[in-house]
Amino acid sequence: MASIFKRGGRKGKGGYFIGYSERPGLRKTVYAGRDLAAAQALARKLEANAMLRREGVIAPKADAHGAAEAKPLRAHLADFAKALRDRGNTEKHVALTQGHVERVLTAAKVDRISELSPSRVQDALATLRGGGRSLTTCNHALRAVKSFSKWLVRDGRAGEDALAYMAAFNTATDSGLKRRALSDPELGSLFRAAYEGPPDLGMAGPDRAMLYAVAVGTGFRANELRSLTPESFALAATPPTVTVAAGYSKRRRRDVQPLPRGLAEVLGPWLVGKPAGAPVFAVPHLSAQMIRVDLGAAEIAEETPEGFCDFHALRHTFVSRLVRSGINVKLCQELARHSTPVLTLGRYTHVDMQDKALALTMVPALEAPDRTARGTAHATHGGPCDGLPQAPDGAESEVDDSGSGLRILARIGDLAEREGFEPSEEVIPLQRISNPLL
Repeated sequence: MASIFKRGGRKGKGGYFIGYSERPGLRKTVYAGRDLAAAQALARKLEANAMLRREGVIAPKADAHGAAEAKPLRAHLADFAKALRDRGNTEKHVALTQGHVERVLTAAKVDRISELSPSRVQDALATLRGGGRSLTTCNHALRAVKSFSKWLVRDGRAGEDALAYMAAFNTATDSGLKRRALSDPELGSLFRAAYEGPPDLGMAGPDRAMLYAVAVGTGFRANELRSLTPESFALAATPPTVTVAAGYSKRRRRDVQPLPRGLAEVLGPWLVGKPAGAPVFAVPHLSAQMIRVDLGAAEIAEETPEGFCDFHALRHTFVSRLVRSGINVKLCQELARHSTPVLTLGRYTHVDMQDKALALTMVPALEAPDRTARGTAHATHGGPCDGLPQAPDGAESEVDDSGSGLRILARIGDLAEREGFEPSEEVIPLQRISNPLL
């Protein structure tokens, strides 16, 4: 039975208190204010709820949800950040995720779990969009706050995921940054310019050349490349592989990626002398600024009608070369480590006019309508049709083999004497370094 009693209290906050038994052996006391009638009504409600709990009518989870509702949402966010750290996420990822959620909560003006709704979050994202944020950034914020909402349910703090059915923005309509893939000739020029260039942002030229080669040969992102140590490479395995720990992979999984044979061959001597357990690449956070210098030295346009080139464009190049090689879409998706082939083909695959022209050469030529009148037409695959200009007998057609002639200086391994090195004349074809099929 609930009991009501009065206390003088401290600092003039006296009033009525209610003592009641929530369950056998658990006695609770709550403050009921200064009004006796209100205190009596609250006492009856508390006693009724206690009886319903004892009878199993009110689920214990309802109490947990009530306690969570009384707690400020920012306090839950701090617990969410701690949970991310405990799961092995990097501090950078935790800070980015927490920052995205904080911005959405602030713009949505919500402070309790019950106030977290799709309409208020959508309004908050619209506010961010109006402030100059790209659709891609808004999608990052949406993913972060949806992850937070899902965690509230998993941790027993909410009964349902209020944001479960919110959809991401269509970034195809975004006028923001559009990246492009580098061509094979451009890759060869970039590698050579980096190798022969002076140190930049703490990275020696040969180290930058190897960094770009690994980025194009694996599709790893900048943060994944920063995490690589000598122990990440298994060059003696069949096939040779490189591993990214789950805490550094974007999809939060341990990723084992096969290495192109040519890349594995030059990585072996280059890794000699690298300290165990230490990162092999000192990738600066201003990686876009670093590659801009090497693009300039290689006389490669940073921006063209096809798009913009920065460090992440090397990943676009990796995926585009996979698709161009003709392997099936599922394998391209797995090597790109994408959740869906739509992302692989839609955002990361780039084709240029040369790719389109090459595709047309694979289409069988049309036969002439009247073989008798026109003579025998060439109907073989890729052959010329009757009536078209032909090369004189004995004349050789001029073929541009600049792509097949791409080479990169290979002796990057021996870097004991970093100053005054002479570029090696020993070379390895680019295809052996950056084509995962070899």
